[in-house]
Amino acid sequence: MKCSIIICFYERIDYLRSCLDSLKICAGDFEEVVVADDGSSEAVVHKLNGLIGDYPFPIVHAYLPRQGARRAACRNHGIRKATGDYLIFLDADFLVLPGAIRSHRQAAAPGQYVAGRCKYLTELQSQRVFSEPICAPLLEDLYRQLPDRPVVRDHREFVRYGILRRLGLANAHRQTFGGHYSVYRRDIERINGYDENFIGWGGEDLDIALRMNMAGLKGRSAILTARMLHVWHPKELGGSHWKEGPNIAYFNRKNIPCYCENGLNKPPNPLR
Repeated sequence: MKCSIIICFYERIDYLRSCLDSLKICAGDFEEVVVADDGSSEAVVHKLNGLIGDYPFPIVHAYLPRQGARRAACRNHGIRKATGDYLIFLDADFLVLPGAIRSHRQAAAPGQYVAGRCKYLTELQSQRVFSEPICAPLLEDLYRQLPDRPVVRDHREFVRYGILRRLGLANAHRQTFGGHYSVYRRDIERINGYDENFIGWGGEDLDIALRMNMAGLKGRSAILTARMLHVWHPKELGGSHWKEGPNIAYFNRKNIPCYCENGLNKPPNPLR
């Protein structure tokens, strides 16, 4: 099984460097990294190109020209450029602890997605990430400093919700990945990837989780074993207000199909 890690990225090169540095620790557990770039500036792209040769694994830069925030389209572009048959999705502000990628791979199964969560670093803890070399002892120390209760709670809730959903007792709209997740390429292709009608902030992750469930994929938790940290940064301007915009109305529309038309594979244009 060839594994590709797809990292959603825009502008924050220091965060991406730290994420890639953390992946060095588990470099034998995957075959390539795809940096799905949502239209970073020329200066940032230049810095990124200078970084690529510093790592002991192949890095593919999948660049999408900037037309506002297009996280759904950006991730689809990363999928197109990936060569793996198993895909692990991260964000550039994640730090990967030893064994996390292996945990995703060990939980992998056709017809199933594997969900994970992060512990959230404080601003002070995040300063250590940028001032010290990224290494296993540093990441383990930071992870130990943060409470286990939130991830234990998320794991139990994820398992509980999966049982209720299979019994028809839970609303499929409530499922979310809430962090990193992994899935076989052929399973995400079954629903045509991300719905690119989600433009700007929010909703694309909820939508793809919903459509995976509707398509019959089962969720498995790797929340306790696929350990990752989320680096602190100021909240994005639109992040807390997406439910006041058009994406929430689109997500809550009726009769959502499993297979989105404006997704990974586009229908041929009859006018061409």
